[in-house]
Amino acid sequence: MKIIKLFSIVLIGLMMFACQNDEAKKTETTPEIVQKEVVQPENSKPWNKFRGDIQNSGIATTNVSREKSELLWKVKANSRVSTSPSVAYGMVFFGAADSIFYAVDVKSGEIIWEFPTEGDIRSNPYIDEENVFFGSSDGTFYAVNRKSGQLTWEYITGDIIMSSPSVLDKVVYFGSYDGNFYALDKTNGEKIWSFKTGDAIYSSAAIFDGKVAFGSMDHFMYVLDINTGSLVWKYEAKDGIGSSPAISNGNIFFGCDDHAMYALNFATGESIWKKPFQTSAPINSSPAVDKNHVYFGSYDYRFYALNVKTGVKDWEYTTQQVIHSSPVVSNGVVIFGSDDNNLYGLDTATGNKLWNYTAIDRVHTSPAICNGMIFVTSFDGHLYCLK
Repeated sequence: MKIIKLFSIVLIGLMMFACQNDEAKKTETTPEIVQKEVVQPENSKPWNKFRGDIQNSGIATTNVSREKSELLWKVKANSRVSTSPSVAYGMVFFGAADSIFYAVDVKSGEIIWEFPTEGDIRSNPYIDEENVFFGSSDGTFYAVNRKSGQLTWEYITGDIIMSSPSVLDKVVYFGSYDGNFYALDKTNGEKIWSFKTGDAIYSSAAIFDGKVAFGSMDHFMYVLDINTGSLVWKYEAKDGIGSSPAISNGNIFFGCDDHAMYALNFATGESIWKKPFQTSAPINSSPAVDKNHVYFGSYDYRFYALNVKTGVKDWEYTTQQVIHSSPVVSNGVVIFGSDDNNLYGLDTATGNKLWNYTAIDRVHTSPAICNGMIFVTSFDGHLYCLK
């Protein structure tokens, strides 16, 4: 009897020890994410939205090195990443196909918080002082507290959201695959106005001179009054417009699935080039525009630089796969990704390659630049920080 009791005591002790070991293993493999306060670094030049500013210029406000960029850190999501990162307040934000929206420390690459949605996230975030705004394939547009990662408000549309938001004053603007373009109060998510197009909206809006511009898959580029949502003008292309427009020097530039790059006067909607520039495949890449060139990639594997005034090609560079990524210009370098797994840095004047960085999978997304650092995501699930 004593032997049985002794055996029972030993067996219970072993079971308790095993349970403790199992618990320790769980803790080791799934560490708890501790939220922490991150403040905006002094003299920081944020990249707080897709394309960098509300005109979608794609021009960085800080200089990257013209030498080969090296990896500072990388952090991995649980699945493919189809969103381009935004950077401000010492944090990097992006969403992934695992339906999770991530906030990451800009210095260390550590995850600060995660916010779950019910669908793949392909809408690139907008960051302001209080909230981060983005859409999800669950059809919901979210405002999430920047510091805590807690939901501030949400707005449900009729279909998936791939359009990236723009914010001006107290209003947030974005499109949905339900064909509507929305203007919401950024403080509470209440609808101010909406505008119905004839098909899905993938394009992300540019804002200038009291007007908001975006493309639709119904073949039209729309320009609306920003306060009322009433139509100012529209321009019909020959296919769907997924490329986001860039506004520069009073003109608007955008690509199209009809393989063309267009340049119009923003006030009138009239063409400023003799004819659109034609590539040999759809253009989803959103152009970057400086004083000399319009830069963009095409699904024909080529990256182009056109004379901004005439639309004549100055140079092109050929990659090994389609280019969906939208370029960024900094310090005489134009930076973009390709589905050949590379991030490229080319000289803006000549198109000569200065450097490339190779990821594990497609660089389908667009780079962000903040304080001389380059942030880019990949289908391999990583957010990379290079300098």
